[in-house]
Amino acid sequence: MLSFGLLARGDYVPPPFDGGMFANGGFENGLDGWLQYNTWTAGTDNAVNPATGTNQIIYQNFTLGTDNYTISCDYLEGDATINYFVNDADSGVDVNSGSYTFAGAGGAVSIGVLITNVGTVQSVVDSLKLERV
Repeated sequence: MLSFGLLARGDYVPPPFDGGMFANGGFENGLDGWLQYNTWTAGTDNAVNPATGTNQIIYQNFTLGTDNYTISCDYLEGDATINYFVNDADSGVDVNSGSYTFAGAGGAVSIGVLITNVGTVQSVVDSLKLERV
């Protein structure tokens, strides 16, 4: 059984990142629960992309109401442009801008992040979170 907190030898094991509606938003279990288009791979508790092409998406599918939702992401490394991908489309909002609030499409949609401009080094993202607000 996996447990969190202080272990017998004194090491602290933090609980997994709470991705809100995203399963495995902290990538502690690799890419489990995530779908992707092109070349996303699992790093150490993050997702990595060589950032050599555009339209490279990592996402999860949801059925959303028309409520408002907030998505956020930590961009740990890289120089490619990565935007939020919401309601099956590029939001036009760079993840480095902070969290993004949007209205749900009222149906089945894909939500995640998308590389819109290539970079010169790999891109690393972590801590994707989706919440209804």
